[in-house]
Amino acid sequence: MIDIEAVMADFAVRQAERQTQVVGEIQQLKTVILPRLQEAGIARVEIRFDGCGDSGAVEECVFSDAVGASVPCPEVTIDYAGEGDDQSLHSAIEQLTYLALERHHLGWEINDGACGELIIDVATPSFVLDCQLRYTATDDHSTDL
Repeated sequence: MIDIEAVMADFAVRQAERQTQVVGEIQQLKTVILPRLQEAGIARVEIRFDGCGDSGAVEECVFSDAVGASVPCPEVTIDYAGEGDDQSLHSAIEQLTYLALERHHLGWEINDGACGELIIDVATPSFVLDCQLRYTATDDHSTDL
């Protein structure tokens, strides 16, 4: 027979460990992404995402310079884990977005889903996750006539 309390306790421990790992990965990515953006003269990045129906994705990354003109993503690689596992800056920014969603809006892709954007202001520096959670609501009425 399955001990549901033990299963739930184990699940809670693994979830807490994963959350700690995600927070660490977010901090590492922020630390390596900012200098690359600064070096390339990028002032702002807007990463747009959308999810529903049990799937979701980063839809668009827009890079802007100091005067607000759109510029291409710099073709640079980063090794944020220090393990020689290089990835593109664009890929690292997408990964940061997915980790931020996992940390703050777990399930953003399920059912009606969520959409929004992660804004990186390089000068400040700040990372702001704006997320609009969608849901279906009903307004039920019963009247005895």
